[in-house]
Amino acid sequence: MWKDPIVDAIHRIREEWAAKFNYDAKALLENIEQQKRQDYLTNENGDFIKDEKGGLILKPELKSNKVTR
Repeated sequence: MWKDPIVDAIHRIREEWAAKFNYDAKALLENIEQQKRQDYLTNENGDFIKDEKGGLILKPELKSNKVTR
């Protein structure tokens, strides 16, 4: 059976990431939330600031590092 190397890489990365948090779903979700708060604009209450379409707004200092295609 043929194996897709991209799918294999995704599974390997997901497994490494889950192991890093001892397979604790709550810890994984807290990490995701922490990463979002580092990358997206929030107001003084900690709520995300959204654009006119309801999407999150990337912090300006991160926009220049964004890969465009």
